[in-house]
Parts: sequence; C-alpha cells; structure tokens
Amino acid sequence: MAKNIQKYIKNLSDSSDSRRRSAAEALSDADERAIYPLIKSLRDQNAGVHDAAMRSLISIGGETTAYMVLPLLRDDALLRNTAMIILKEIGYVTIPLLRNLLKDKDNDVRKFAIDLIIEINHCDYLDDLIILLNEDKNANVRASAAKAFGIFQYKKAIPHLINALCDDEWVAFSALEALALIKDELSIEPIASLLDSNSETLRYNAIETLGKIGNRSAEKYLINHFLKTEGFEKTAIVKSLLQIGVTPNMPSVKDILIDIYTNNEWQDRLIALRGLAKLKEASAIPLILDIAGSLDPSVPDEMDILYAVKEILKDFDCFQPLLDILNSSNIKYRAKTIAIEIIEDQNCKEAMPYLIKLFEDKLRDVKRASIKALTKLDSEGSGQILMEACEDEDGHIRKYAVSAIGKIGDKSVINTLFKLLNKEIYTDVKEEIIKAILMIDPQEAYHRIDNFDIQGRELIARYSDSFEVLNILSKDPELNVRLSAISSLGSLDFDGAYQNLIASLKDENIQIRKAALMALGNRRCCEHEILPMLNDEDMWVKIYAIKALGNSLNPDVIEHIKPLLNAAEIPIVLSSIDALAKIASLSSVNISDLLAPLSVHKVAAIRQRVKDVEGI
Repeated sequence: MAKNIQKYIKNLSDSSDSRRRSAAEALSDADERAIYPLIKSLRDQNAGVHDAAMRSLISIGGETTAYMVLPLLRDDALLRNTAMIILKEIGYVTIPLLRNLLKDKDNDVRKFAIDLIIEINHCDYLDDLIILLNEDKNANVRASAAKAFGIFQYKKAIPHLINALCDDEWVAFSALEALALIKDELSIEPIASLLDSNSETLRYNAIETLGKIGNRSAEKYLINHFLKTEGFEKTAIVKSLLQIGVTPNMPSVKDILIDIYTNNEWQDRLIALRGLAKLKEASAIPLILDIAGSLDPSVPDEMDILYAVKEILKDFDCFQPLLDILNSSNIKYRAKTIAIEIIEDQNCKEAMPYLIKLFEDKLRDVKRASIKALTKLDSEGSGQILMEACEDEDGHIRKYAVSAIGKIGDKSVINTLFKLLNKEIYTDVKEEIIKAILMIDPQEAYHRIDNFDIQGRELIARYSDSFEVLNILSKDPELNVRLSAISSLGSLDFDGAYQNLIASLKDENIQIRKAALMALGNRRCCEHEILPMLNDEDMWVKIYAIKALGNSLNPDVIEHIKPLLNAAEIPIVLSSIDALAKIASLSSVNISDLLAPLSVHKVAAIRQRVKDVEGI
C-alpha cells in the first residue's frame, strides 16, 4: 500500500470522476500522508468523490485526522456537516480536541463542539459546560450545554439547570429536558414554579417534565394546577399524574382519558388506557376495543401494542360490558375477536354461552376465536358445539375443536375421530386427531394400527408413548414410519425400547442406523453397542456414533475416538474434536494435550475448531 499512496493521492486530481472516487476509496487504508489530500477532496463537486473521501477519513481515523478536520467546522454548511459526521465516527480521540473550541469566538463552533460531545457520548470536562450554561452570551450554546447534562446524567449541574429555568424559553426547554432525564426530586419544586408562568408553552413543558421525572412528590402541584386550568393543560396533567403512578379520580378525568385514547398516538393511548383500567371505566371498553381493532397483528410493532392493550384490559376482569360486546351487532369483528382473546386468557367461564352462540357467526375470524376460547375454557356443556365444529369447513376450527375433544377424554367419540381422520385433508388437523385418539384411548389406536394409512401411522409413531405401538411401527414397511417410531423409542426409559434401538444399529438402511444412534445418544447409554458403529461404511453414521459417544460423557470412550482425529474426512475430525471436548469438560482429561497435533492441521476449519474448544 505504501508504494501506491502517492499514486492514489495523485489520482485525486484526475479529470475522471470515477478515477478520483476510486483513489479516494483506495486511500481508506492509507497513513497520515493521505489525510490532507482527502480533506481537499471533500470539496470535490462530484458527490461520489466527496462521500468516498469522507469514508476514507473515517477509516484512517485517529487524533491527527480529527485535528485536521476541525477547521471545517467554520466552513460552509456541507463541509460543516461532513466534519461533524467524521468527528463523530472517529469518536473518543476527538473529545480532548473539542475543549478549546468551547472558548471559540464563533457561536456556531461552540455549539458544534457541545453537539459533538453529546453525539460521541463521552466527556471528562463537563464542568466547562457549566460555565457555558451560566455565562455564554448565545442562547443556542446555553441550550446545548443544558441538553448535555441530561444526556450524561450529570447531577452536579442540577442547581445550574434550575437557574436556567429562568433563562430564555429556548434554554429553559433544554433545562427541563435535562432535568427530566436526571430525575432528581430536588428539581420538582423549581419546575412546579413554572406552572404559574405566563407562557403556555413553558407551563405545558413543565407539566410534561414532572410526569417524566416520575416522582409522586409532584402530585400536589399537578392537582392544584388541574383545578385552576383548562384545555390541553388538563390533558397534560392527567398524563403526567398517570406517569407518576397517580390515578386522579375527578369527574372530568374519564372524559380526558377517553379523549387521549381516541385522538393521540399509541404511546399516549396506552397511558390513558392504564388510567381507565385503574378507574374501572367499563363503559369505555367498546371504544377501547374498537380502536385496538385497527391494529394489524401481522405487523411486529402493532402486535406488541395489541399485546399491551390486551394485558391492560385484563385489569377490568370479566366485566359484563366485555361480555356484552360479544352480543353487540355494532362492534366490528376485530374488536370482538380481541374481546374473545381476553376472555380466553382470563378463563372467564361466564362467557361460555356467548362463545357458543358466536360459533354461528358468519365471520371466519370470530368463529375461529370463539371455538379456540371454548377449547381453553372448561368444556363442560360445549361438547355438542365442539362435535359440530369438527365438521366445519374451516381447517383451523376443526383443529381447535378436535384438540378440545381430546382434553375432554370422552371415549364415546373415538369412532367419530377415526371417521374424521379418514377424510381430513390437512396434516396439522390430522396431527390433532391422532393426538386426541392417543389421549382418549391409546389401546384403541394399537388395535386399529392396520387401519391407518402411511401418514396416520407416521403420526402415531411420532406422538405415541406406548412401547407396544412403537415396537410394531419400528418394523413398518414404510421408512418414514420406522424412523419416527425409532426416534420416539428413544424417549422411553424401558428395557424393550433399548433392545429395539440396539437391534436397529445393524439395520441395512443408513437412515435407520442414524436414527437409532441419535435416540441412544439422547439417552446417554449403550456405549459398548455404539462403539462398533465407528467402523460403519457410511461417514454420517460414524458422525452420529461419535456424537452419541460424546453425549455419554464416559471417559472410557476417549481412546476409541482419538484415532478418528486423523481421519481424512473433515466432518469426522470436527465431530471428534467436539465429542472429546464435551467429555473432557467433565473429566480430568486435558483437552489441549489431546488436540495438540491438530493445532497445525492443514485445514483452517480444524485449526479454528481446536482454538474454539480450547478457549471454552
């Protein structure tokens, strides 16, 4: 690079825009010789060259770059902004250089210096900013200094910020912003004194700041002002009282909260909603749900808001107005759906008749929500509607209904479930039917095993915990059925299950051998039977055998795995490293001694894996 620096610097003056841009980009790894030429290129009329020079200066960084960029703060708007970006990105090394700028004759330069301190978020001479707050003749500089104290939570500045509340409004606003971030109780009374100001804007900001500080000692000031003010200040006071944990119980508060919830952004709406919940204003529930119904649960941010709304509404408990919404023809379907979900979460059994009736609704989402809620609530009395739901044209509704029937455990419906299974087209619904059958009468599933189709047998193998059933299905002619059965056998702590898995290690099918090894590895057993699999003809069977032995945590298998560190297949070597590291972590074996020869292996991935496990 050193040889080419002069070449690239020369190309910064080329007539070709693309050559100048390429040269500026190439100098990103250069030394200090490139700094001044790149600064000159910031004046290039081509935006691409300007941008490339800026990025290269950031990449070079360091105190020298920062020092040489500082004069640009006195230049035109574009270069000032560019200098701000560069100095911010260079970061901490810029901070000492900014101190002298706090005494600069140029008002803008002093302000830029404070703004950079705030952006970089570091400063070890904040007392210098106190002098600026108290003595600087420029209001913008004083305002920036006040803002900095809030960002840095600098409590030493509190008395000076309190004094600044009597400064120009612009400075007072910044002082209030800082005091809101510092949150010190000592500032509450001075801030409250602003409630008598002739400036509506200053009063409003003072009210908001008292709320942000969040200390209940502000309550008396806010309530006193509430009683003698009107309009938007009342609304701001109610919001601030709620923020400090006080729910004012005065006649007009309900209307104010409803107005906030109706006409503001969601951040304020949630504050108002908490107040309505504390006041138990059940009459507001229809409006609350109607507006919440506009949220789209498929959008992450709106889904979070909807969750918060539902959590707050739970504080209303199972109020009759919430149930009345289910009967109302004036409420939009999304509001009804949210109401049903809240009722479901609250396990509100009084809602059962309403939910049963809603199942007849023509709107799909309402039907889905109602049947889902019925499946979670005590299902006594809803058996008939659940059986009807099993025949619904909507697969989601059938799924919820079948799930509920399985929980009820009524053996009289077993034949109906088998009929449903034979005609069901969706796999996830079939899964629920199989689960329900196994829940209600697993022996019946065993007796009818030959009546299941391939998919049905695979699902039975996946969800059954019966050794008899799994033992039969582990010998099924269909490979996927056998694989599922073998996998499930691994979860049974039963001698017959172990014997089946051990026998499967000799199966001619590679997939079966792998599945058996996985199952045995999860059980941490049978090392003696697994060891011969290290010689299997299939590489992946070997790898699963290594993993299973590693899971056993038995130091006796180390000598059997060590030779595989010299295997030609990289995956086998990597798996052996992992297995040995796992065993060594719980034994007296030194993993570094085991892996030392591999630290100079020709394959980078193996060398890196050795470093990784040695560093654990």
